[in-house]
Amino acid sequence: MPREWPNERAFILCGGESIRAQREQIKQIRGHIIAIKEGVLLRPDAEVLFIGGEHSDIIAKPLIPMFRGKYIVARGKSNPGLPSNIKRVSRTKDHSRLCDDPTTVCGYDTGTSAINLAYHFGAREIVLLGYDMTGTRWFNGEWKHPMPMIPDLHFRRHMKPLGDIARDAKAKGIRIVNCSPISRVECFEKQPLEKFL
Repeated sequence: MPREWPNERAFILCGGESIRAQREQIKQIRGHIIAIKEGVLLRPDAEVLFIGGEHSDIIAKPLIPMFRGKYIVARGKSNPGLPSNIKRVSRTKDHSRLCDDPTTVCGYDTGTSAINLAYHFGAREIVLLGYDMTGTRWFNGEWKHPMPMIPDLHFRRHMKPLGDIARDAKAKGIRIVNCSPISRVECFEKQPLEKFL
């Protein structure tokens, strides 16, 4: 990924339920935004649309035409359901730290991989929204998803390396702030979104 955001702030729009209460504030965000999949429904002008996870081709196909930003990035191997001109990143086997290889990201879940993606773009402050790990999605009832409820065992696996990633980010001078009010993730600094508007 190009280092286009050196020492800047990046917002990441994840899929957690807490975004429902922040939708009006999300419209006010200025700066670099990574919209994970359905996050493009809230900010079609995000700089990056990030696609990853199971069923990514089914999920992304109707979302891609809505995107008006600069980059579409997909985590994973080539998929015939996605456009051939998108940027691709693979997933590292070491999920205990941010990956320095710009073609690879860490993290079992797309949100964690998006943190690594923001790091590749050069961001030094990463603000997470909808990074809940509670099971429900903000767009349930508004947008069809093949897995409307995420099983808790997925979250337990997703959360396992987060403490190590938080420590590695801090050692690299990266500030990660979780502005998701109902999040189960406690290893990152917590702040209200209002502080970043």
